[in-house]
Amino acid sequence: MRTLSWINLLLGLWLIISAFVLSAGVAHVMAEEITLGIIIAVLATCAALSQPGRALSWSVVGAGLWTVIAVLFINYDTLHASKVNELIVGLAVVILALINAYRRLPTVLRS
Repeated sequence: MRTLSWINLLLGLWLIISAFVLSAGVAHVMAEEITLGIIIAVLATCAALSQPGRALSWSVVGAGLWTVIAVLFINYDTLHASKVNELIVGLAVVILALINAYRRLPTVLRS
């Protein structure tokens, strides 16, 4: 379902924008959020524009998981809003990409 990929693209773009809005001035947090936002946006765009296939959807799942896991290892200091935002975006990307990957499975495997 291409709609879910487009939503993930928007979430990736939001992660890039939020780096400037919520994390302004903290270089390592901004760099991490911008990098993950670009990765999610590019993979989601490729998944939306490509022929139905599971590989790109699973790549987006991986990028979302990386975003969630990165929250645990990055020092956010006083940037609580940025941390919560990144966690929510990461979880949303994972859920949407999992649904997308599941819908692209052949009907025989879904049973």
